[in-house]
Amino acid sequence: MPDMTPGVPSALSPLVRRIVAPNPGPMTGPGTNTYLVGIDEVAVIDPGPDVAEHVDAIVGASMRERVRWVVLTHSHPDHVPATTRLVKATGAEVVAYSTKPGPGAKEDEPVVHVDRTVGEGDVIEGTEWGLEVLHTPGHSPDSLCLLLEEERVLFTGDTVLNGTTSVVNPARGGDMVQYFATLERLRKLRLSRICPGHGEVIDEPRAKLDEYLQHRRLRERQILAQLGDGPARIRDLVGKLYPDVIPELEEMAANQVYAHLLKLRAAGKVSGRDTRSIWKLA
Repeated sequence: MPDMTPGVPSALSPLVRRIVAPNPGPMTGPGTNTYLVGIDEVAVIDPGPDVAEHVDAIVGASMRERVRWVVLTHSHPDHVPATTRLVKATGAEVVAYSTKPGPGAKEDEPVVHVDRTVGEGDVIEGTEWGLEVLHTPGHSPDSLCLLLEEERVLFTGDTVLNGTTSVVNPARGGDMVQYFATLERLRKLRLSRICPGHGEVIDEPRAKLDEYLQHRRLRERQILAQLGDGPARIRDLVGKLYPDVIPELEEMAANQVYAHLLKLRAAGKVSGRDTRSIWKLA
């Protein structure tokens, strides 16, 4: 398998290299994956945390004058902060879905200048490749996936991960209804591989997307079963559904449950008000 050591460039294909950022943790796995697409003209997908050594590794693997674009899959703080430092070093154009911070963004999170906003169907074109933009909300409203047409490789940011599931946090604009629709859409694409925002390359995209959908459907059935035993608060559901969750991930688990409850409420299956209220079957 290609090296997942932070700071070490690994060739994943003739057109794609990966550098893992030095920010491992419960939410980021081995670290944020930064991808370099192209040889003569390079697009850097998700430069990651603002760590000088990581940016130096990106520039060193690409050659400074060849970095033409910095492409952001979404605005979350483990993917974006190195953008400013990388642009200063290379003069690259910043490409993203929006120029505005996403919902729930904290005041101390870095805001980068976006030179070019893109959306569904746009294409970022290098001399030997093209990245087709897919707007894939769910994890966040501004989430993008990028399809490398020449290799049928999909860069998914945090929409699809390897080694864990994607967090859908309503407080930061996450929407479980949209997330289901995005997964169903991606499942229909003809893909050779998925390059996720965290974790190893996924060589069986359809199987991974099926796994994601099955997991989310199972979680919905479990929530409905728990509420079938009587009304409950989110913290009680978390205790039943995630009995072995570590303390650092309890908030993430509660966000997931709340996102599912909002989806079930929209379908008329449950009733409840917010994260502090009691929820019950409709």
